Amino acid sequence: MKVRAQLLLKIGLAVIILFSLSLPPSAVAATSEEAAEAFFQEGMSLNKQRRFNDAIIELAQAVNLGIYNHKYHLALHRTYLAMGRGRLGISYYRGLVREHPKNATVHYWLGRFYLASKDLESAVREFERVTVLAPKDEHGFISLGHAYVRLDKKEEALRAYLKADELIPDIPIVKVGIGNIYFGMGEDDKARRAYEIALEKDATYLEARYNLGLIYEKKGKYGEAAEQWKLMLDADPNESDARERLAKLYFRAKLYMDAVREYVTLSMVRLDDPELFFSLGEAQILLAAELSNPEDRATLKHRARESFERVLELDPKNKAARRYLDRLRAMKSPG
Repeated sequence: MKVRAQLLLKIGLAVIILFSLSLPPSAVAATSEEAAEAFFQEGMSLNKQRRFNDAIIELAQAVNLGIYNHKYHLALHRTYLAMGRGRLGISYYRGLVREHPKNATVHYWLGRFYLASKDLESAVREFERVTVLAPKDEHGFISLGHAYVRLDKKEEALRAYLKADELIPDIPIVKVGIGNIYFGMGEDDKARRAYEIALEKDATYLEARYNLGLIYEKKGKYGEAAEQWKLMLDADPNESDARERLAKLYFRAKLYMDAVREYVTLSMVRLDDPELFFSLGEAQILLAAELSNPEDRATLKHRARESFERVLELDPKNKAARRYLDRLRAMKSPG
């Protein structure tokens, strides 16, 4: 199949080249663009039919005719990965690099294949080459930053992201990358500014919003912190980390009813977390102390007993939970 694909590719290209030789330069350019787009459309149609091998043949021809068009490269990249054939994609792009050694677009997509295959050092090498060949193009610097982050080379990643931000300011994914690095370095003010800009432009970066909440919390801006985590839960009610931070914030603020509500919701998902059930039990006891209705107090204390019993089921050596449970059981009248 590989030999057949290569043969068809060579035949197709030969026909196009022979045909183009008989046309004036302007007509050749137009014909190449039109042919590339035609191959692309056919490749995408074949992808929808899940005829991936045939799609690769068509998309490869689109790439060869429109070598600078990222759209064609992206489609070919996705098709190779959809087939689980990233290594074949690397081999193909290595060949393109040999044919076009100074083409930044080709080096970029070879780097993307390396990144997908987790060959991070090779990805860095290609993206570095892109930044040399196309120093005014932010894409190479962005991907270089991503690769360095995965290699845990934060300073190198930060330099790459800052360069991308200098070329095209305030791209959300770049600002999030910058914010994450500053956050990890403890540079909270710089991280906050980066996150705020990113989220103003694109509210979907939940990690950035979570970290921004932590920064606000650290600065004592509890209302702002709570707002960030509420927005996360609006976007994804299953975001348990944000819900736990919100519950702890409510507890510290002595908003025990709100804390109980959030801990109860968490307990339906994290069934085997003794610390969660312990926090729930404490919040239920403190809320019960605020209630004036004896029946409501009794009901809440009963639920607190259930919470501490669950803690001991999960962690029989938890002395604090046992002390709470012993006191609750010793009460003659829960009201």
